[in-house]
Amino acid sequence: MLFIIAWLPYGLRMAIGNLLGRLTYVLARERRYITTINIRRCFPELSPSAQHQLVIRTFVENGIGLIETTTSWMRPAAHFQHLLVLSGTEHMDAALAQGRGVLMLGAHYSTLDFTANLLGAVYPFGTTYRPHKNPLFDAFMLRGRLHYSNGVFNHRDIRGAFRHLKQGKILWYAPDQDYGLEQSVFVPFFGRQAATITATTRYAAFNNSPVVLVRHHRLSDKRKYVLEFIPVTPPFPTGDDVADATRINKMIETAIRMDPAQYLWMHKRFKTQPHGKPQSPYILISTPKRKLDAALYEKLTTESTPLPQPNRLQLRSGLQLWSYPGLARGLFASRHPVLQLDSLSKHLRSNGVVTVTVDSLFLMPQRNESAATCHIPRGEPLTAGSGQGLTPERAALFLARIHEAGWHFIRMQADNLLLHNNRLAVLDPLCLQRLNRSESQLRADDLQHMLALLSYTGQQQAQCVDEYLHASHSVDCKSLLALMAGKIQPVP
Repeated sequence: MLFIIAWLPYGLRMAIGNLLGRLTYVLARERRYITTINIRRCFPELSPSAQHQLVIRTFVENGIGLIETTTSWMRPAAHFQHLLVLSGTEHMDAALAQGRGVLMLGAHYSTLDFTANLLGAVYPFGTTYRPHKNPLFDAFMLRGRLHYSNGVFNHRDIRGAFRHLKQGKILWYAPDQDYGLEQSVFVPFFGRQAATITATTRYAAFNNSPVVLVRHHRLSDKRKYVLEFIPVTPPFPTGDDVADATRINKMIETAIRMDPAQYLWMHKRFKTQPHGKPQSPYILISTPKRKLDAALYEKLTTESTPLPQPNRLQLRSGLQLWSYPGLARGLFASRHPVLQLDSLSKHLRSNGVVTVTVDSLFLMPQRNESAATCHIPRGEPLTAGSGQGLTPERAALFLARIHEAGWHFIRMQADNLLLHNNRLAVLDPLCLQRLNRSESQLRADDLQHMLALLSYTGQQQAQCVDEYLHASHSVDCKSLLALMAGKIQPVP
């Protein structure tokens, strides 16, 4: 099917790519969510409507990009060479003339493989890539990229890439994806801290190779593909990984802003954060679920410490393992406590409530249990008088967010509330029950329990209630005040 599409006329290929992008926007819920989060973080100056339109255009451009990619893998570059517009070739020629190889820095634009196919006919180059999990598709992709490359290197084959540079050739490398904490530094990307790999400096320093940034995008109105070489002026690398990564990210950001919709915003660029998964902005991404046999369970729980709560272990990794009877699978799996813990935690965190973050889910058939590894928010359980340092405004906002998310406490217990740096957190979200938004009595009960736990004075109580009413959008103010009448002093 892709082979047939690759030989269709240009306009028809673009129309199919447009349709494919729009269908992906509708059907790929998780990718749509990731893209929306990225656009919101990177373009806060845009209105919500403009951000939404950029998300849709991103899917359209990447749908077209997929058709362009398969076209480049299945047809000779000579068929499309007249579409290429090169700029800044003097910089590439000067870099090649040094005879030390050239590190060509790119990024994941939607036109990546198509323009690479055209560029390879002018400036042959090698490329690094990350193998696909599907071996058949990986073979298909590798064969396609060999059409325009004079070397394709697994991203782990550092020696092969070094040899390529040593031979005085061009090596394409993209440092704009999140490969985790290992060999990364946190530097700004569109004003947000992002884990940025430091391999760029190692490649450049190996043979003292000159570095050239390449940007490319499609001019839809003229049916042209513009590719520009931009030199990274010496000194680079400087020996300061943070400064070097910051500089490269800034150059890539400038290139992306030429046409933001033609960038691959679908990948989780901000997934890795300094304090782990609780800081990740992609809260609603599905949590991995895997089987845990006896041997792996033994390895996971080695040197663990039992906690006061039943079926909970403190792991040496810093996470806690929470276990529940039964296997979370089958038709009614969503009712299992471990999956309810995961979904409720995500729901609360997406509404601004601090609570546990589920890292992974496990099925343990040998124990007939299911479990979750959890990041526990920092804080100590409330004790008598310990809540005096918490401002009424913060306390009111905490409770209002829980209620506005549609939940309430069965009974607010001090040991299930953590206090840290003038902030409250819920330890176990399964202690909550669904709240009918009009139930003022349940809201009043929660508010009264919280005021008692925090040991607030009359004036603090009044301030807390007043702030709660300001923070809640669905509460019946008159009913709530009537229920609280006589229990607090009136606000002056």
